[in-house]
Amino acid sequence: MAEEKETMQQEEMELPVENTTEKKIYTNRQEILDRLAEIVNTTTDEVRDEINYLKLVYYKLRQQEVDAEMKKLLEGESDVADFESKPDDLEPRLKELLNIQKEARAAMVEARNQEMAGNLEKKREILKQMIAIAQDAGEVGQQYNAFIELQKQFKEVGAVDPKEVNDLWKQYNTLNEQFYDALKINKELRDYDFKKNLERKTELCEEAEKLGEAADVVQAFRRLQDLHEEWKGLGPVSPAVREEIWARFKAASTVVNKRHQDHFEKIKEQEAANEAGKIAICEKFEAIDINAIQTAKEWEEQTKIVLGFQEEWRKLGFANKKVNAQLFDRFRALCDAFFGAKANFFKGQREEQNANIEKKTALCEKAEALKESTEWRKTTDILVNLQKEWKNIGPVPHKVSSALWERFRGACDAFFEAKEKAQGGEKAEEKANLELKQAIVEKLKALKENLQSVEPQQVRDLMAEWNQVGHVPFKEKDKLYAAYKEVVDFFFENIDMKGQKARLNNFRERVKNIATEGKAVVQSERQKLQRQLERLQNDLKTYENNLGFLNAKSKSGNGMLALMERKKEDLKKEIEELKAKIDMLDE
Repeated sequence: MAEEKETMQQEEMELPVENTTEKKIYTNRQEILDRLAEIVNTTTDEVRDEINYLKLVYYKLRQQEVDAEMKKLLEGESDVADFESKPDDLEPRLKELLNIQKEARAAMVEARNQEMAGNLEKKREILKQMIAIAQDAGEVGQQYNAFIELQKQFKEVGAVDPKEVNDLWKQYNTLNEQFYDALKINKELRDYDFKKNLERKTELCEEAEKLGEAADVVQAFRRLQDLHEEWKGLGPVSPAVREEIWARFKAASTVVNKRHQDHFEKIKEQEAANEAGKIAICEKFEAIDINAIQTAKEWEEQTKIVLGFQEEWRKLGFANKKVNAQLFDRFRALCDAFFGAKANFFKGQREEQNANIEKKTALCEKAEALKESTEWRKTTDILVNLQKEWKNIGPVPHKVSSALWERFRGACDAFFEAKEKAQGGEKAEEKANLELKQAIVEKLKALKENLQSVEPQQVRDLMAEWNQVGHVPFKEKDKLYAAYKEVVDFFFENIDMKGQKARLNNFRERVKNIATEGKAVVQSERQKLQRQLERLQNDLKTYENNLGFLNAKSKSGNGMLALMERKKEDLKKEIEELKAKIDMLDE
């Protein structure tokens, strides 16, 4: 029958209603626990949705506290090595309240299931009585009133298992049609019922059509479900308009359902975009090789990148529920690993620097024990070795480095000044050596005048001659060496003293041969050069740090300063040559 078809179409259109609750803003977790305590024994769907929301906000506020602790850590307000996230002392109360709610809902569900089972039996009993009336014409007036009373009782009985609803309403509507069509009751009475039902169904159609333009899509969908429930409870209309009125209601319902579906499709699309964004952040994070970070500067640079990842993560909304927690755990594990490794690095640096303090303090004590010695040759050799040992010791904290160096240099200077006064007989020889070295400097300066014709070997010969000349007067050696270094540096900067150009040309030819052997060979060669480059760059940083402890005012330390300056410049040239070779491979 048409009314039966109408009921089945109504049921096919129904979708699960999404429960929502008004979102209140909470600023701390205790407020959330207080609210949970108020509603924990309430078992409505609205309260269930609110509890889910309170749980989500609780853990979000907890995460903000952890992030704040981490921010203080990164801003230097707490010690990285001693950082440990505070335990959540409110979480046990949260879980206790959630368990209470879970038990209350379980009891409610059991009671509701029993109630629905009882309601099902009542409705079935009413349908049996309606069947008896529909199959027995009897006296029209008496049968009509009894049937109307049964209709009322059927509608007043509470909810039943959703799986039984369709069959019950199908039987109910079929019996209604059989009763009105078979008994041939008073036409005016039936027409009056038809008219009343048509008027109400028309109103339902109008309201459903307005819902198609409502701003709140979810609320409109929920209201549509109420309209469908009322529609099912209304009696039939005239057969002439029965299909037409149902088609109108169905069309309006389709619009609301389509908007509801589109709404959640958009949410799914946004969640998918958020998921892709979070995966991309994790992949970029995972590409960072923590083991390759070797210096404090590199750690700070990588920390800025990681903080950028965290800021980018915060801007993204939730991903799909199935993966959102997994993605967060993945990202959090990366953050923990990174900052844990950083803390260990700086802890190791402090331990190494403290060990260096002990080593340099020991050297100071040895130098101080020798500063009044008159065994000039033996003590000179010992102090020179101590200076070399000092140079090879790594850095110490900046706050003590200057004091340690001044102490060490003072002891050395005291000995060498005493030695100079005691060895007045050697001044003539040192004066002669001074004139020889001054002559070598002048020869080097003369070569500068005709740079185009200068061969590297000419410069190297004069440098060898310089090295063969003995000591010069102590007060003159720094000034003389500065002049010598200046002119030698000029040649190293302006001509190919070490054959660098030739080596690069030879390497360029070698690259051509390597390229024919395939990408794997090229990549292997590049990795080898890259490792050499990193080693030299670390050596350069060590020399630069050590040079920070020396200065031009030093007397006995100036020879060591000059050697270190020369080594630093040599390292820079080697680094540039390696970079040039790597560029050739990349091309």
